[in-house]
Amino acid sequence: MRAIAALLVMYDHLVGIWLQRSRVEFAPALFADRWLFEPLHVMAHGGSLAVAIFFLVSGFVIVYVAQRESHREFGIRRLLRIYPPLWLSMALLLIAYGVALSASDAPGLRGYAIERVLAEPNPVPYILVAMTLGNYLIDTPTVNGVAWTLIIEVLFYLCVLLLLPLLKSRPRTALATAFAALALLQVVARSNSVVFLLAVNGVYVSYLFLGSVIYFRWAGRIGNHFFALATVAFASLFLHGVREFIVQPPLTFSGYGVSYLLAWLCFVILLLMDDRIRLGRISTFFSRISYSLYLNHGGLGLLALTLLHPWLGYPVSLVLTFALVVAISAASHRWIEVPSQHLARRLTASTRS
Repeated sequence: MRAIAALLVMYDHLVGIWLQRSRVEFAPALFADRWLFEPLHVMAHGGSLAVAIFFLVSGFVIVYVAQRESHREFGIRRLLRIYPPLWLSMALLLIAYGVALSASDAPGLRGYAIERVLAEPNPVPYILVAMTLGNYLIDTPTVNGVAWTLIIEVLFYLCVLLLLPLLKSRPRTALATAFAALALLQVVARSNSVVFLLAVNGVYVSYLFLGSVIYFRWAGRIGNHFFALATVAFASLFLHGVREFIVQPPLTFSGYGVSYLLAWLCFVILLLMDDRIRLGRISTFFSRISYSLYLNHGGLGLLALTLLHPWLGYPVSLVLTFALVVAISAASHRWIEVPSQHLARRLTASTRS
């Protein structure tokens, strides 16, 4: 599912969004919109479906691995999982866009959030805030536009960290506590602008807990009745939050509902088929590099397409851009992600001993 989600979100940005921004027509994309995404009411050319899949995978896997980790292990391993690849992607973007904006006037090159950062007299404070992901809580410019999902992941990690003893011993109480806290946050945000952005991100955190609910049922830690009750509760909280805090044109409430429901259905169906699914080399490769691919495809991919298109046309530019982004992501996985994970294991080895 990570492989599917990574390729689908790449399609959204490098095909759907780039074609719209550049006002270029591409027959396969028009076909997909007319006969797939529009009839199913899946918004953002499947990008929202992909993000929802990533959220469910995280909600499931993070609670799963947390069952055998201490607070210290959990915190260190999640921090080193998220931040080093993020920082590399930001460095690559700052260099690439800094050079491109000063050297090229290619149509469509401007208008991205990173331009706001580079245009500041002193961009360093904004870059440092973006490196922590805190920009999504105080509304300062971002460097890597796709990183909006990462602050949601970090907030979910924080929830799991705080609830870790309950998640291990009393999952029903842990889930009920998470639901109450996230619901209270939505209530408070209506009259308190200070926590508004926190509440916006908290809406998506409630969706990640749907993945956790699935895990606890899959692991036999909760029964069918509680599974159904918790699923309805967190789904309702998510949809209420979407309506109150998130929906803005051109996105629609129905688009959110359908996209995130389809992701949930796909996740549950594939989980039920898990013992019959065998991964091939391609799916294994893209699942392994999916995080780096997610981080690097958007900014670098859109930049490469914009620069190549006037010279090579869209189809050839798309193929070259895809190859470039995959190569960079594979290198990031090999030289940043894997060493970071090894470092996390070494730092936490004393805890296990």
